[in-house]
Amino acid sequence: MTSAAVRSAGVAGVAGLRGASGAVVRRPSRVMVRRVGQVTFAVAAVALLLGVALPRVAGVSWSTAGSVIGSVEPWQLLGLGALWLLGLWAYSFVMAASLPGLTKGQGMALNLVGSGVSNLVPFGGAVGVGVTWKMARQYGFSHRSLGLFTAVTGVWNVLARLALPVVGVAGLLAVGARVDGPVRLAALVAAGLCCALGALVGVALAREATALRVARWANTIGRGVAGVLRREAPGPVDGELLALRGNTLALLQARRAGLVLGMLGHVTLQGVLMWACLAAVGSELGAAEVTSAYALGRMLTIVVLTPGGTGFAETGAVATLIALGGDPATSLAGVLLFSFFTFVCEIPGAALAYGWHLAARHWRREPVVDPMTERLKDHSRSARALDTTLTIDDNPTTCGRGNIRAA
Repeated sequence: MTSAAVRSAGVAGVAGLRGASGAVVRRPSRVMVRRVGQVTFAVAAVALLLGVALPRVAGVSWSTAGSVIGSVEPWQLLGLGALWLLGLWAYSFVMAASLPGLTKGQGMALNLVGSGVSNLVPFGGAVGVGVTWKMARQYGFSHRSLGLFTAVTGVWNVLARLALPVVGVAGLLAVGARVDGPVRLAALVAAGLCCALGALVGVALAREATALRVARWANTIGRGVAGVLRREAPGPVDGELLALRGNTLALLQARRAGLVLGMLGHVTLQGVLMWACLAAVGSELGAAEVTSAYALGRMLTIVVLTPGGTGFAETGAVATLIALGGDPATSLAGVLLFSFFTFVCEIPGAALAYGWHLAARHWRREPVVDPMTERLKDHSRSARALDTTLTIDDNPTTCGRGNIRAA
């Protein structure tokens, strides 16, 4: 078989089977099949949770909740929208603190676009990170600084969401409310996870030996996952994690005020938004009860089975409100109104923010070049060039070990 035949066979194997008419019938790739399966599962899960589980937990229908929401005045909706935007603006301080040089406007655009994309697909967090990474590169930031930014904001978000149920239960105890059943269980689980993750991150930052141990765990897990997926195992990450540790320590020392105050402002304003949504539909629950429901709902957004934890967060929040004495109809209506701002509005908001990003030409900067990244790119380009330029000719009239020649 000549090299041309080998290439033809390879193209046919990748592209699919050639039919009688000569047209190539393409086979769907495994990635596409897996993605379609994930989307189908997510859509079915959201439909089941919102269409069946949520009304059953609340004991009222969607039509009843819709009529309650319909009683909200337009000026109240405008006020709720302004409160939602103010919470997004508060989070831009976290973004700017995590990525020195980022402006508040750029941070708000990145936040909206990343959240909107993540809300569209299951496991969409990775897609959102990819989109915002590309946008931030156009602002001139290096891959190294973006890697640190992604790691710090990711851990910060998870820790904040796990800490919220503890704060909610503390508020209930402060006002003398009885805490039992699922509310207490959720708080205990969240407190355990928060303490475990916080301790792991804290010790890894404080001790280099622990950071190396975490790196070895990451290497082992990476090899195991690669074996299951039948992919090439990733290389050691010891050096990268140690460098990340050093950069994270420097960032926390220099920017801890922005990180702490920005996150506190963001979660507080979102909690106020939920209370305002419930008050707008006529709920009479106090701040402690609303805080507990908000905290549990935010914790459940970590569930990646549906976009943004949709369905899980709403069901958990409504169940908590009713368990704490809330009216079922107003509880369901208030939670749905809150999700309208924190989930639905983020999707068109992402489109507007991306348009803002495209129009703001003065934000554009030449990306900073990472020497290590460029060396890896050069190595990859050289390997691909060698692979496509050289072929093996196994014609029996030539040398039996193959004759390397230009394609």
